Amino acid sequence: MFRQNKSHQSIQSAPDPEHRDIITIQKKARLVKRLRQDAVVKSAVFIAGIILSFTFVFGITSAPTNDMFPAVHEGDMIIYFRPGRIVNTDIVIYEAPDGSRQIGRVEGTEGESVGKSDGGLLTVNGNIQPVQKRSGLYYETYAGRNDISGEIGSGKYLILGDQREKARDSRAFGLIPRKAIKGKAFTIVRRRPL
Repeated sequence: MFRQNKSHQSIQSAPDPEHRDIITIQKKARLVKRLRQDAVVKSAVFIAGIILSFTFVFGITSAPTNDMFPAVHEGDMIIYFRPGRIVNTDIVIYEAPDGSRQIGRVEGTEGESVGKSDGGLLTVNGNIQPVQKRSGLYYETYAGRNDISGEIGSGKYLILGDQREKARDSRAFGLIPRKAIKGKAFTIVRRRPL
């Protein structure tokens, strides 16, 4: 009943090899372009993540002095994180009242009492700060000129350098408020002379 007219049927032939090569090159070019775009987006996300991490979670600084010698040498790079809780013996990076960035060890926290012995030595909770001559960490800890005697109040810390005879610390600056503490050191990268 129904007849097909063969003259109207289109005959498809296989594309010639040159046309096939052009199509393959175009496909490869689109693939390369897509891969480049993906790489740019992934790199941008990675860099943004690093920037945000070092803005809100981590920090990096170099030791300005030898106040924490031998634990930290002047010029050492310190990576620190912004802590939630600070406890005794933490090494912290803080901004001193004179605006300088300092590094020290927490030796007294809220509720502890700081005083001065008859010989002028610094005491915490009635105990003279330890003398560790064998380890070379520090010698007698003199209280300094700044009177920091009394109970450590809320949000304040007694911070001392390990090199007690030369360090500028709470004995010079007074008790350090929590808002001045930038973070706790967790990695120290030694700077070695060539």
